[in-house]
Amino acid sequence: MHSLFSNRLKPQKRRKINPAAIMALGFIAVILLGTILLMLPIATHDGVSVSFLTALFTATSATCVTGLVVVDTATTWSLFGRIVILCMIQIGGLGFMSITTIFFFVMNSKISLSQRLLIMQSLSLKDMQGVVRLIRHVLLGTFIFQGLGALVLWISFYPTHGLWNGFGKGVFHAISAFCNAGFDLMGSTETFSSLTLHLGDAVMKITVILLVFIGSLGFFVWEDIWRNRRFKRLHLHSKMVLSVSVFLLVSGWIFFFFAERTNPETIGNLPLHQAALASLFQSTMPRSAGLSMVNQASLTKASIMVTMLLMFIGGSAGSTAGGIKNVTAAILFLSAIRSLSGKKTLSVFGRTIPDQQVVSAISILVLAISACFVGTVAISIFQPDLPIMSILFEVVSAMATCGLTLGITPYLLPPSKAIIILLMFLGRVGIMTIGMAAFLRHNKIEKTKYPDTWVMM
Repeated sequence: MHSLFSNRLKPQKRRKINPAAIMALGFIAVILLGTILLMLPIATHDGVSVSFLTALFTATSATCVTGLVVVDTATTWSLFGRIVILCMIQIGGLGFMSITTIFFFVMNSKISLSQRLLIMQSLSLKDMQGVVRLIRHVLLGTFIFQGLGALVLWISFYPTHGLWNGFGKGVFHAISAFCNAGFDLMGSTETFSSLTLHLGDAVMKITVILLVFIGSLGFFVWEDIWRNRRFKRLHLHSKMVLSVSVFLLVSGWIFFFFAERTNPETIGNLPLHQAALASLFQSTMPRSAGLSMVNQASLTKASIMVTMLLMFIGGSAGSTAGGIKNVTAAILFLSAIRSLSGKKTLSVFGRTIPDQQVVSAISILVLAISACFVGTVAISIFQPDLPIMSILFEVVSAMATCGLTLGITPYLLPPSKAIIILLMFLGRVGIMTIGMAAFLRHNKIEKTKYPDTWVMM
């Protein structure tokens, strides 16, 4: 009796919440708050509240920096609604822990060990060394790039949109492009037009391309470039990010130019220099930006397939971009080459990548493909009238948080919208992160080791 009573008096061990779970819950909280705000009558132009599903879809797309929309941003949302969307894009792009850190800096408060751990997790860093310094540089660099981008875009918008309207559009599109969000305010001229009406504006195209590319490199890469300057001195991650990013950008640029040069519905009728710049724009946007200069539904079938591949790969880990990440794709490709060549280790730039990371890359690939397959099949069941290619494109765009579409988003039924919402959330928070939050409460040590054997493959 005494033993039983004493056991009840023992303090219960507090269960620690996994950092991955805190990240997921943080994104959910931002999405729900944004949904509530967007449902207010003040958030729309006509003062009529939108439905819960429409507000939830928009809030998820903004927080997950995707850009898929069921209602046109410019014609539906008021100034208040646009500000709410812009705030969610900024939080989603930088990560809510990065935004929270601003308040610690303003209040001159000390950042605790657990908070440093969360920041490390949100930026996909390996350790906590220098994490506060990095976040300072991230915030400073973000506001500098966005500010310069907004200034250039303001100058570009001013002749056609006026002083204040041009300024608002400049700020909105600079933040949207840098955060790889894909939201635009061009629907006032033609709904769901993205940037297609500005196909001949070279300044806008170059500015948006630079903002998207810089935002997709990743915060760690910025810091590494700033501190080491030379390519040889960079960390392996930065070398791989820069190499793969440039390769995908250039190869996509060349492909789209030749694949679309004879297509009069895209760049076929443009002068050579405009066609080349439009092809570069098309190669950049699938990194996760979602803005478009040409109607994606007018692309050739080959270009649509390549666009889906680029969307699926996405940008860099720890950046504003989505997808399975370019380094993950590189590891998978190099691992396949290693297997064919018979090498036992995977080496890149004089460094060996552990097999554990190869297994993680394979896991990410399998989970991402599975999510796209299930999403495509589910939507095709609910809406069998939609072309399967358009559904697959939409699903990949949602999972990769890209925002490009073949035009079916406004016609999705509620069950299909719910699937896209889930895919956007999975793509931004991370399939592996959600898996860790749900299943990995403790690091378990395997107590049993079974004999090795071979199976037929």
